[in-house]
Amino acid sequence: MVDNKASPTSSGRELEKEDISIVDPTSLYNPDVDVSGVDEKKLLRKIDWALIPWLSLLYLLSFLDRTSIGNAKLYHLTTDLHITDTQYLLALTIFFFSYAIFEVPSNIFLKRLRPSIWLSFLMLGWGVMMTLQGLVHNFGGLMGMRWMLGVWEAGLFPGVNYYLSCWYKRSEFGLRAALFFTAASVSGAFGGLLAAAIANMDGIGGKPAWAWIFIIEGLATVLAGVASFWIIQDFPDTAKFLTAAERTLVVRRLQSDAQFSAAGEQLRFKYIWAALKDWKTWVGMIVYMGCDAPLYAFSLFLPTIINQLGFQATPANLLTVPVYVFAGLITCLVGYAADRVGHRGYFNLAFLFLGGAGYMILIFSRKPALSYFAVYLATCGIYPVVRTFSA
Repeated sequence: MVDNKASPTSSGRELEKEDISIVDPTSLYNPDVDVSGVDEKKLLRKIDWALIPWLSLLYLLSFLDRTSIGNAKLYHLTTDLHITDTQYLLALTIFFFSYAIFEVPSNIFLKRLRPSIWLSFLMLGWGVMMTLQGLVHNFGGLMGMRWMLGVWEAGLFPGVNYYLSCWYKRSEFGLRAALFFTAASVSGAFGGLLAAAIANMDGIGGKPAWAWIFIIEGLATVLAGVASFWIIQDFPDTAKFLTAAERTLVVRRLQSDAQFSAAGEQLRFKYIWAALKDWKTWVGMIVYMGCDAPLYAFSLFLPTIINQLGFQATPANLLTVPVYVFAGLITCLVGYAADRVGHRGYFNLAFLFLGGAGYMILIFSRKPALSYFAVYLATCGIYPVVRTFSA
């Protein structure tokens, strides 16, 4: 879709002129509804409590499911499946191919269907794939499940970002998105603790510890997917937890922020083609790849990095916990500060240098304590930057 946050391209201007009958941002939504009695700050808090906690939980489960293979590896995953280091890396990589392919189609379905239906359906799908990942016996089975996990998980992150933009003004979006994205770091902390606990189930039912990690986490996602159908709210104009005046004020606020989707924008494929022809789309993709590649490399390999510093499987998983807690705190602080200052690019540059310093230390250091400290520095160049860039 055309990015209304930036200056419109010539093709964007043409689309706006052609569809002025569909979306007129200057027209007042529900002009007969009086919103003078609605406290805007209280309304925002009400929306925050209705949306952010549950969406954050969903992303926590999503990130936990895609990266827990790094925790499971420490409990003899590669040995039991008789796979080489190269095959293990291929199993990690194939997830991202299907994930990238199905992100855009998923958002198209989100616009066709209600968020409560589509996001819940996605969760059920990847929960089942995650559970089945614990039942594989060879390299081919692991590859197949990782591919399917990417297919089903692809829609959550872009879908929630679009969904939140339908509720909040741009000046309010950064902090909420940072809180949502903090679930990625919390999942790392929780994942380390959970993996250490589930490892005690090793041998139960004839299944190794790594298999139980996948099965337990997958079943938790299935349950959350079922609950999401009733918990996830749809768009502001149909939100049942808001009064008519509150629904009207939410939409009017977005209209005043020049967010055309607030006024009833319809899916048009010419918007998609316009975005594909816009050079800013492709530059943004390249920059975001530079942010995301370290994120997933860090998440997937942090347990192994700490393990190679001389710690055994369970201590290595437990030592990932404070790293992710730090990442969550720094992400929220940077998201808040970037919203207040309004120059996210400056924050990105500063924290990229910190992250780069951390990676340089990891490359050259031979001391476990210094390397462990460098891991904290590396998080500064990953989690805050990804969030402020996409916000």
